[in-house]
Amino acid sequence: MPGNILKQLQNFLSHPEQVWPYPRLLLDTIVSGLVLCMTVILTLRAFGAGDGTIYGENGILETLQVVALCMASLLSILAAVRLRPAGRFVAATTALLCLTFFVREMPSCRPDIILACVPRASHRIVPAVCGSVILLQVLWMYRTSLPALLRMIHPAFSWPLLFVATFLLMGELWEELHHQPLEEIFELLGYMGLLLSSIWMLKSSFQTTLWSRISEIAAAFLRRLHTSYGRGR
Repeated sequence: MPGNILKQLQNFLSHPEQVWPYPRLLLDTIVSGLVLCMTVILTLRAFGAGDGTIYGENGILETLQVVALCMASLLSILAAVRLRPAGRFVAATTALLCLTFFVREMPSCRPDIILACVPRASHRIVPAVCGSVILLQVLWMYRTSLPALLRMIHPAFSWPLLFVATFLLMGELWEELHHQPLEEIFELLGYMGLLLSSIWMLKSSFQTTLWSRISEIAAAFLRRLHTSYGRGR
């Protein structure tokens, strides 16, 4: 039994039926993110800005992170409205992740910060709610379109989440090492990856061939299973 499971897993991983259709995402994220960071840093340095203004808490780079996450959330929601079910699942999941990170990056409201802040409790409530909604989406896809779900969780399709997570983990590592500039730069790179993914999904929503193909393949597979089951009876 374990041997069969391992063989099936190996076959699943080695034969992807769908790959992420924006293969340049990693390169575009690194290039655009670094260009943005260097442009902002060098410009502010030219005007005499210090490390606290650029890298500090609620500094320029953190503000750029919040703007990127806000834009990514809105664009993902728009894409989710336009896309078919398979694409809607990806876009909605992206929007929920962006919303979670957006709240994480926003400061808690206190007497000296009353604007551009969120209630302290939201740092716990929003991630919990977003995580629950993502889980419900996964369960719904599992019950209604398992083949499409398997295609979307395959590493060949879901690798953008992996590289975004890698950038954010690198940011956490540099935070533990008390190196704030690299912490903020890596986090901004991760959020730029989410923003570029959202832009691409919204753009692709005007050309729904990709997402409709995923949905149609899943539907054909379910019809074939239903026919085979009927013949077996």
